Amino acid sequence: MNREKVICPCYHVTKGDVADAVKNGASSFKEVKKATKAGKGCGKCKKKVKKLTKKLLEKQA
Repeated sequence: MNREKVICPCYHVTKGDVADAVKNGASSFKEVKKATKAGKGCGKCKKKVKKLTKKLLEKQA
């Protein structure tokens, strides 16, 4: 995973930011959104952020 790739252009949130949010206890898209603001702007990234969050949570289990 390229941690530097921007997944939410509205708030300049990277894949690494999402991974860090999950690592620090976020256990859902809603919690990742709260921690990073990803998905709070135009909403175009919501699907990507949800998918990445799910993938990261599955890896942790």
